[in-house]
Parts: sequence; C-alpha cells; structure tokens
Amino acid sequence: RDSLIAEWLWISRTERAMTLLRRAVNVAVKARGASARLGSTAIVPSSQETLSQKAWRWIDITGFFTKWHSRRAWILDLDPPTRAATVMVTEYERKLLMWLTFANCCFIPFSMWYWY
Repeated sequence: RDSLIAEWLWISRTERAMTLLRRAVNVAVKARGASARLGSTAIVPSSQETLSQKAWRWIDITGFFTKWHSRRAWILDLDPPTRAATVMVTEYERKLLMWLTFANCCFIPFSMWYWY
C-alpha cells in the first residue's frame, strides 16, 4: 500500500514537471516564432557575389578570419568542456590567443630549421 502511494506521488510529480516543461517549451516556441531569424541575412547567392566577397570567401578557407571577427564562430569551433569555460574569456584574451597561435604557426619552420 505504501509503495502504491509512493508510486502515485512520484507519477503526479513527474506529470506536473512534464506539464511545466511542455508549457515552457510552448511559450519559447511561440515567442521565438514571432521574432525568429530563420537564417543569416549575410548570405548572398553566388551570382550576386562581388569580387571582394568572393576573394574573402576563398582567403578564409581555414575560417581564421571568421573566428577573428565572430565570437560565436570561435566558440562553436571549441570542444564542449572548453566552450563552457569560455564564459570568463574576454575579447582581448580571445584575440590574443588567436594571434599567439598564428604567430607560433609562423615560427614553426624556423624552429624546425634551427633544431635540425
């Protein structure tokens, strides 16, 4: 009898939690539907792309310039535990880390030449 009461209480709590969850999701979907962006406004068809846009797109093969100018792109390129830790990273630290990584990659050939 006690297990039936405990099971009933657990089910009713679960149903209440699910109802609250469903309600929160519905509110979020309705709010997002009113003002949601379905895509980026920066997308240009290749037929309307200017020469400079095409040049920057081809130069940015590694995504370095995209990550330099967009914090969102930089964060999405990280693995999940590091992503969670980037909350406390300032913009200066982010760009400094990218610059130091770039400078280190540029000096690798000289280091290899000197080492061997």
